[in-house]
Formats: sequence, C-alpha cells, structure tokens
Amino acid sequence: MKITLIHGRYFNSWEALGLGYIGAYLRSHLPGVELNFFQGCFDSDDEIIAGSVNSDIVAFSCTAPTLGSSRAIAGAVKQRDPGIWTVVGGYHCSADPRPLPEFDCIVVGEGEAAMLDIARGRRVPLVYGRPMSFQELPWPDRYLIRNERNIRVACEDNGIRITSFQSHRACPFQCKYCLDGFNKVLYPNARKAPMRYRDPADIVAELADATRTWRLDLVKFSDPTWNTDIRWVREFCAEKVRQRVGVPFYPNIHATLTSPEMMNDMRRAGCTQIAVGVESGSPKILRQIGKGTTVSSIRNCIRWAKDAGIAVRAYFILGMPEETVADLELTEQFADELDVDEYGFTILCPYPGTQMYDPRVHEPLLSHMTDEYSNDFWATNSVSNAELRQWQRRLTAKFADRLTWHNRAVQDHSTVSAGEPYCVTY
Repeated sequence: MKITLIHGRYFNSWEALGLGYIGAYLRSHLPGVELNFFQGCFDSDDEIIAGSVNSDIVAFSCTAPTLGSSRAIAGAVKQRDPGIWTVVGGYHCSADPRPLPEFDCIVVGEGEAAMLDIARGRRVPLVYGRPMSFQELPWPDRYLIRNERNIRVACEDNGIRITSFQSHRACPFQCKYCLDGFNKVLYPNARKAPMRYRDPADIVAELADATRTWRLDLVKFSDPTWNTDIRWVREFCAEKVRQRVGVPFYPNIHATLTSPEMMNDMRRAGCTQIAVGVESGSPKILRQIGKGTTVSSIRNCIRWAKDAGIAVRAYFILGMPEETVADLELTEQFADELDVDEYGFTILCPYPGTQMYDPRVHEPLLSHMTDEYSNDFWATNSVSNAELRQWQRRLTAKFADRLTWHNRAVQDHSTVSAGEPYCVTY
C-alpha cells in the first residue's frame, strides 16, 4: 500500500509535525507501508500531483488558509485517477467537517488512529479521530517530512538551525479567537479536551537525539501554551539538566501561570527566550478575550523572565469585537512600558471554529482568507478594517528594530513573486 501525505501550501509554513506523527504511527502498525510526503512550501503543485497519482490514499493536512490549494491538488489527483481515496484533516476540517467534492473522506480530530483505520480499509465519508496518549505514539518521523528543508530555511533566515517539538496535547484555556480554545475543535466528542503530557524523560531524550541528528542550535515547542502545568515545567527542566541536554529552547508561555522560581528553573535548563501572548493593554479587552490574563499578570511574567535572563517576544492582537481606539491606545502604551526584545502585531482573523467566526459573513471569504498578519476584511464594532491596518502599520513601524520574524517577512512579502511560497521560520 502506498500513502501520500501532503502539507497544504500557503505563503508560510512550519515543519509538518502532525504528519510526522501520523507517518510514524502508520509505520509502527503497518510494516511495509510505503509513505510519500510533499509540502507545498517547497514542492510545486505539478510535483505533488505527479508524485501522488500512483498512491492508494492521498491525505492532506489543512488549515483554513491552505484549504484552497489543497482542494485544487486533490481535484487534479482525482481527475487523473478516480480510484485514489482522498482524505483531508486538520484544524479547518475539524472545525467545519462538511463534505467537499474533491475529498472522499474528512477526518475530524487527531489523525493518527483515524488514518490507521482508513489505511486498513475503512471507506466512509467522515472519520472521527480519538485523543492519543503519548505512550502509544512514536516520535515523529522527521525523515519522512524532510525536516532538513525547514531547518535549512531557518538557518538561512536566522543563522541558527531550529526545529519544533510537541510536549503535550490540548489546551485548557478558553481564548475566544483560538481553535484550541473556546470550541476545542479537535475534540468534538469530548466535553472537555483531555490534557496529555509527555513524560519529561521521553521528550528530553527526543531533544537530545534530534539535536545530534539535525545539528540543532535551538528547539522550539509547538504547543499553543507550554506552561499549562507548572509542576510539569519544573520536572521537565530538572530532567533536561539531569540528562545534560544543553540545547537552548523556546516555548509559548501563559502569563498567569508563572513564577520567579519557574523562570529561574527554565533559564538553568537552557531557556533563552519565551513568547507571551500579551494581546492587549486594555483590561476590558483582556477580559473579553477569555484567556485569563491581566495587565498585572503580564507585567509580572515579563519582569520575572527578564530578571532570570530570558529574552521576551510579545504578541499583540488588534481587533477584538468591542475594541475601540481608546483600547488600542492602551495597547500601544502597554507595549512601550513592557520594553521587550521582540514584538508581533496581528489583526484578529475569524477562523472557522472560533467564537469570532460567523458563517453568514465570513464563509464567502474562505477561498481567499489570509491569516492574522494580513487581512483586509475584519473590523471591530467601532474601528474599521482600514483603521486596524493603519494601527498595525503604525505599531510595526514604531518597533521596526524589534519586530518578530513573521511580521518582517509579511512586510517583505511584496518582494516575493506573486504566488511564490516562502517559509516563515522562527
């Protein structure tokens, strides 16, 4: 049996870690299965189509911005060979599992067990995945997903070799703008998304192995929120020190679940930078987001990180529905006050599955929906899209010497040929 896995094309891309897990899981249960992989950030549509037509199954992993290109490729594959079983999964289809003519099957939820069922012959239009425990998951197959390509781009862009790792699955928070948050779209059959943490010894062993194999200079955690359990964080840090795995690391941090002791433990274990979702400087907007942070908790988190010698990257979201110009002014003042090492400024994007998404308004935009770094349609109840974009330009210009890579890459995208993908790295 031959299965082709495809990471959808968009103008930016990370390593296809989810497909790496799916590929490793399939190989652990189906000895002899032939796996093929393409990534739209590196492979052309023609290459992907030509490499897929001899497959039994062609499976796509999609977010909302990658769905359009994936549908076009799947349609071309079906046209060449109608007998190929086409599958699509990922965040978008979990949020909106309606049938699509180019795909024979839609996967909702985590993909490993669902893809194994499909590979073993299940032929139905909708398959629900189940929450996977890390005890049953092999490490992701980084050779399959050709991780070296992503690492090479990261090195070209930043001068260091970087790749990502997963330490847990699910998120306990209720952020209204997030697919992992309010509606828990990967877990439609679960009343509460089950948190699953990796054994610290196991993840540190993978970090050590991957660092040797791929000559890594920095490891990034792909978890939406890394410090959901302070006890786990401190156990991980102690294990990393115990195993003498010195590679620096970089996680996404929830500001409320921090302490000076945790930051010091992280620094001793090699944490050199954290990303904090500040989102807004307005207490009103922070309450409306539903994240559980406050201006005070954000201040404390960033102060403790600085005191521990950890650099801080701060992300801000402009455009919550009730946001006014006065709230945006508070955000600018807060950004000035925090004085962090890097800044990122985005405009809220109403992805399907988030509380912000209204299908009556936003569904017609899906075919050309961009991402939160650049959209031309979202507005608040009192601030127009043009004004939000002006605020984004104002803030990115003000902090131009300390912008995140993604903000800089989007600004520089005008120099890239139309339709030509490039990779955002760190």
